[in-house]
Amino acid sequence: MKKPAINRLLFALAVMLAAANGVHAQMPADSSVVRFFPVHSLFPRLVADGTAHQFGVAKDLQSRRWLGAIGAQHPMVHLSTGSFDLQAGIGATVHTGFLRDPPLLQVVTVDFVVDFPVDIRLPPSLTFRTGYGHHSAHLADDGIEQLGISSVNYAKDYVTLLAAYALPGVGGFVYGGGRFDFHTLPETEKHWVLQCGCEFGTIAVLPFLSLYVAIDFRFKEEAAFRSTQSYQFGAKFFDRPAGVLRVAYTYRTGPDDRGQFYRETANLSLLGLYVDF
Repeated sequence: MKKPAINRLLFALAVMLAAANGVHAQMPADSSVVRFFPVHSLFPRLVADGTAHQFGVAKDLQSRRWLGAIGAQHPMVHLSTGSFDLQAGIGATVHTGFLRDPPLLQVVTVDFVVDFPVDIRLPPSLTFRTGYGHHSAHLADDGIEQLGISSVNYAKDYVTLLAAYALPGVGGFVYGGGRFDFHTLPETEKHWVLQCGCEFGTIAVLPFLSLYVAIDFRFKEEAAFRSTQSYQFGAKFFDRPAGVLRVAYTYRTGPDDRGQFYRETANLSLLGLYVDF
């Protein structure tokens, strides 16, 4: 191997090792600092949003329906300046809908969600999120034959714009905004999804246990702007920077989160177990 190639390889390895260990890089032009793989996200986690990136499973207490999600969202690079902080990250989650029909657990739907968020925090309390995302939804297993329905070509490419304002006095935050689906199927002329909500009352009960309440409203133009409403009450266990275990009850009503059933109304009483990384 030629010497220039060796030098480039050693330089690349040094950069990777620095990133893996969270080393700060001082920018010579100003007082900015770049950090790779930060532990904390600037934008808060929207735990009541049924389409958010998460890892967990929930049972509808009124039916044989289960909801599962395998995924997470993490910041990859963090830029700090004297006037604002900026993060860029990636998120990917597979949301699934199950029907428990002993002795089988039938996978009915699979929704794939990928996001590339960019977050900007303006001290002390305001944070913005933008970025590109994609959502596609499909029937799974033998769902078509079992349910007697036909699938639709459901796909979204979108740009997000959300704002969150911290409320330290109540241990939470409020948020609002939405997204614009610039490519949307099957409703090709219905582009908007509006969203707002809050989380508050992170109350420490024990050293390893705290309680919270979260609310999320979403209004999809493809569903005539009818609201999908989620009301969640939960407990957080062993809340650490590396992750937290949550047990939560959610009442959700309105247009179904599953893309294949976006025209239908869901009324769910969900008891769930989640791991937030």
